[in-house]
Amino acid sequence: MKTPSILVFTDLDGTLLDHHNYSTAAAQPALDALKAADIPVIFNTSKTQPEVLRLRRALGNTSPYVCENGGAIYYPDDAGEWQCELPGASYDDILKVLLQLRRDGFRFRGFNDMTETEVAAITGLSIDDAHFAKQRAATEPLLWQGSDDELTAFAATLEHHQLRLLKGGRFYHVMGNADKASAMTWLADYYRTQTEHPIVTIALGDGGNDKAMLEAADYPIVIPGEHATLSIDHPKGQTAKSKGPQGWNDSVLPLLTQLHKENLSG
Repeated sequence: MKTPSILVFTDLDGTLLDHHNYSTAAAQPALDALKAADIPVIFNTSKTQPEVLRLRRALGNTSPYVCENGGAIYYPDDAGEWQCELPGASYDDILKVLLQLRRDGFRFRGFNDMTETEVAAITGLSIDDAHFAKQRAATEPLLWQGSDDELTAFAATLEHHQLRLLKGGRFYHVMGNADKASAMTWLADYYRTQTEHPIVTIALGDGGNDKAMLEAADYPIVIPGEHATLSIDHPKGQTAKSKGPQGWNDSVLPLLTQLHKENLSG
């Protein structure tokens, strides 16, 4: 039996990053263990590429990564050059459709319509962070300004253009037909082309947009949410005992030990 190649896919906010101070300190023992075992930690997040690049530099992370809820996948090619795969729709294509829908009478205001100052005021981000949040590749957050009936028609029209509308906490998100689960599958296939070993996926997340990713993983770990804990349907699913990076750390370390023992006994 060949030793499996383990891949760890993780959400960021509220999962690897503390909900309040955005620290990863509590997860450092597990991160160190994964690095020592040469196991990739793949960020799978709603954040944009500039936001993720800053975090990768801070943590010394060199793995592929996924941005904008699966809309943009970043990976090195055979020559070591970083590439971007857009499995859903490009930002330019999304903006073209939204421009037409605005002309058709739908009322909304997206990040592309806002200045960095406006984005900062609405989101609570700093001006610098708002600048990064506006650097988008595959999704557009927007504030809906029409009626509920108009919103239903808006979503249906987007579907006609092979786009979909996701509701977040404050914003609606317009994106192509991609999500965190499909991005995880894409990168697992990418790694399969580079190894003869079977691929085993671990996924960690705390929010509704993580549900599909968790249920598609071999070993899903639900991190308790700030207000509610996600429920998933998976025979090997587990829920961390603590929130954020502490729960991340305390779940990953014993799972690594378990997988190591299973491999030795196999």
